[in-house]
Order: sequence, then structure tokens, then C-alpha cells
Amino acid sequence: MLSTRALPAAIPKTNQMAINHNRNLNRRGFLRSTGSAALLSAGHRVENPSDTKGIDRLACNSWPFRAYFDTPQMHEYRNAEYSLLTQAEFPEFLADHFNIHNVEFLPQHFADTDSSTIKQVKAGLKKANSRCCNLMGLELPGGVFTQTDDHKNVTKEAERWVAVALALGSPSITIALSGEGPTNSQTAAHNLAPFVEVAHAQGVKVLFHNDDIKRESAETLTSVIRQLGTAQTGTCPDFGNFATKSAAFALDTLRMLAPHASNICHAKDGIADNGKFYPDDFAASMKVMRDAGFKGIYSLEFEGLGAPLEGVRKLMKLTLEHLS
Repeated sequence: MLSTRALPAAIPKTNQMAINHNRNLNRRGFLRSTGSAALLSAGHRVENPSDTKGIDRLACNSWPFRAYFDTPQMHEYRNAEYSLLTQAEFPEFLADHFNIHNVEFLPQHFADTDSSTIKQVKAGLKKANSRCCNLMGLELPGGVFTQTDDHKNVTKEAERWVAVALALGSPSITIALSGEGPTNSQTAAHNLAPFVEVAHAQGVKVLFHNDDIKRESAETLTSVIRQLGTAQTGTCPDFGNFATKSAAFALDTLRMLAPHASNICHAKDGIADNGKFYPDDFAASMKVMRDAGFKGIYSLEFEGLGAPLEGVRKLMKLTLEHLS
């Protein structure tokens, strides 16, 4: 895992076509893949259905398109063969290519959080007739597993990112359980409490995500949620992040997290690791979410092999089939 960066916190990810998920690291510790598949330009627009049933329940985040972005925290993953995108342009990009109008932003794809930058992103949402449905994957300075009573930095980050969420109309912020130290849910909850307090006071829900198989197990996440309160916190479950262990394990994880999902989950059909694709049981995953009574957004997070535009398009088709 990379050390926490200050402004904004980073989740390192690869910018190559064959997405490479190392089973010994979480997605914040991906290595670059050396795939050489043909790259598609962001300027190439495709025909999209305008009346597809269920499309209003789809979102997409900027992670599958990380090679299009060039920000201080993600510069190393920029690929010049892609057209350059900014967060302000991303909503229109999704609307043009997929007719998706729910946008999930990664904090690492903001060049900064100055008011002028956030105003541009807000204007981009308005131009595309879109809305922000989540801020995904915020890492706190120092992580959450080192015991401390000095929470000034956590409170500062909470005030900064809750202000961004409010400006963009996001109902939630997903926080990564990152950092050094033993994986202890009591320590994590203690360190996260000031952030949750600031967010809850402004009506923003704090979510947690099964990304790191060691630090963000279903057991750890649900324990943190119970301690912090289910009204204030919840999950953003991911279908396939743990499929490298087994599809059954990924599904068992989802079963534990789905009851705590309020407004968003990540739909994917599996994950790639060192050139090999590990599928999840997508149909069973969708059933788990339905059985849990989930009525929220399915954010398409393509992490397979191949070009992201085509990968997201196929994942979108698959998801819509199960929503119809």
C-alpha cells in the first residue's frame, strides 16, 4: 500500500488496457499492466439507447477511465494515447458515451478542491444534466489503524470533503480503511468518529468499501459500522473485488455487506490480475442485492481485460439485463 498523500489522498491505480489486480495488494496498490490493446479516444462518441429501462439506476466512476486523467495524485497513470479528461468534463463524457447521468467521482481525480475547481465540476454536472451520487475512495492522512486522540487532521479533511460533497450534491463519501498498524475495527471507528460527526451534521453519509482484502473484510467493515452507527454509516459493496480468492468468497462478502448498502454499490463481472480474469457470479450478486432490498445506484466499475469504453459498455448491458 502506498503512503497516504495529503491533497488529495491517493488511490494508486493502473492506466493500461489490461487491468492488473494483484491478489496480494488492494486496488490502491495495483501494479501497472503492460497490455498493448488499442486505445479509444475520448472524443469518439457512440450511439446509446435513450429509453433503456433501468438506466436511471446506473452510474459510473472515473476509475475505469483513469488513463484519461492527469492530476497530481494520478499523473503516473496518465496515458497520452487517450484524450485528456477533467472532472468537469467527465459527466458529459458519461452522458455522451453511455447515456449515464449518475456520476461517481474519485477524489484523486480532482486537481484540487479550490472553490473555482469545484464550481467547474458543478457546472459540468449541470451541463450534462447529471448528478453526483458518491465521492469514492477517500484516504485519510495517516490512515485509520494507528491509535490517536489527535484528530485535528481528520476533522480538517472532513470539513474539506464534506464541503465538496455538499457543493456537488453528493449524498455520501466512501472512506478507505487504509494505513499502517494492526487491522482493528475499534481503532478504526475511534479515528473515524470525528469525520462521521462532521458528515452526519451536514446530512452526508459515510460509506465503506471492500477493496483491501486484508484491511477491508466484511467482518471489519460491519464492525466499524455497528460502532459508528447505521444511520450515519453504511457500505458501498463491490461485487468482484475479492474474486481473486474465489467467486464464492466474493459472494459471501457481498451477502454480509448488502444489508448495509443504502444508496450505491459497485457492479462488476470480475477482476483482472496479472493478465488473468477472475469472474464473479454476477447473476447471484445481483440477486443478493435484490434480496437485501437494495433500491440504490449500481455504479459500473469495469476492472477486466480490454479497452475501458467497450468494457463499461458490456458491463452496462449485463447490468441492465438483470435490472429489467
